[in-house]
Order: sequence, then structure tokens, then C-alpha cells
Amino acid sequence: MTDLVDIAIPFNARAAAEVLGLRVHHNVISGARIRQIPRDEAEIAVGCLRDWGFSARIVETSPEDRPPSERGVRRAALATERLVP
Repeated sequence: MTDLVDIAIPFNARAAAEVLGLRVHHNVISGARIRQIPRDEAEIAVGCLRDWGFSARIVETSPEDRPPSERGVRRAALATERLVP
């Protein structure tokens, strides 16, 4: 299994990342990120972005970084429906 990581980039690096064929996700809390790509591709992308003058870094993904649907978190309504007879 490949090691999947995220890349954290500044918002102004979005166009440059998209030129590389990467899909950028925006979040007010975590900023702009390229999510769940193999580590070797991430290292190449970070090198290219840095060559173009953008700061970028590889971020290890943890369960808290992933969206709730990918963590196995269920909606509160579903959990309470099972408790009501």
C-alpha cells in the first residue's frame, strides 16, 4: 500500500498546483491542501512549487485531518434514530 500524504500550500499557489494537474481543496481552518496523493508524487510537486517561488510542505495525514465521511463518523441523526424505539 502506498503512503498517502497531503501537501499544504498558500492560497496564491492554487493556479500553480493546478498547472501540475493537482486538485486543490480549500478550507478556512486548514488552508489550501492537495489531499491524499502518494508520497513520491508529493515530493516532486513540492519541489516544483518551491522552484516557482511558493512555499509548500508535506503534511502527514491523520484521521482528524480527513473529512468525517472518510473517518467513519456517522451523522448524529443516524445514531439517535437507533436509540428511539
